[in-house]
Amino acid sequence: MNERKNSLLDQLLTISVSETEQKFVNKAIHQLRDEQQSEKVVVKSLVHDLRTIIITNQKLSEPALKLLNQLNKPDVGFSRYFGMF
Repeated sequence: MNERKNSLLDQLLTISVSETEQKFVNKAIHQLRDEQQSEKVVVKSLVHDLRTIIITNQKLSEPALKLLNQLNKPDVGFSRYFGMF
């Protein structure tokens, strides 16, 4: 799990998104790295935040959309956090 947490952290550190999306990505990075929160909590929060952008702005940048899709993919393992499996 620590390996996957680092993988998510690495991905968040290297992603290039819009300014609004970056605020949420920075929040997730802070939660993972500084607060040592569980990946489950961080993923749920980040997905919620990205969906909020979709609801309010109706658009995500391409990298943010790919990240959101990846967080919801069953083969990545994050989907279990949302009760899909």
